Amino acid sequence: PGPQISRCNMPIKVSKTTGTGVYGVPFVGPSSGPVHVQVDVSALTSREVDADGYLKPGVVLTLAGLLPTAAGDKVGVVPEAIKIHTDNTSLAGVTADPFVVVHTYGTLSRDITEDNLGAALSAAEIAALNGAGSQIVLLLT
Repeated sequence: PGPQISRCNMPIKVSKTTGTGVYGVPFVGPSSGPVHVQVDVSALTSREVDADGYLKPGVVLTLAGLLPTAAGDKVGVVPEAIKIHTDNTSLAGVTADPFVVVHTYGTLSRDITEDNLGAALSAAEIAALNGAGSQIVLLLT
């Protein structure tokens, strides 16, 4: 008797992507403090969500699931791409707000984060990352 062949009946889905899903890891070295936050998808834009509906790694979120607005905001950073919607064109009308994981401790590479976002970190994001309540060190390279 030859080798056994498994006959798995799992469906496979093939879908065309826009090629936006290749991202660098935003953290340098270990990161931790995974916290689940309910992200307000309607407050996000194409800066934070790619054309395939993935929340980009390196997005800075408050622990309330919003984009930071001040230095006192307690924040976490999305460590990897997370599917939150079908695309990034109709985010304002989304009412289903998913829970996502953010890391609240570690060293964040500014270069990789800005490459992933396709934009510079905002003044509010930098202020929140450098704020007294933050345990994320922003590596300015």
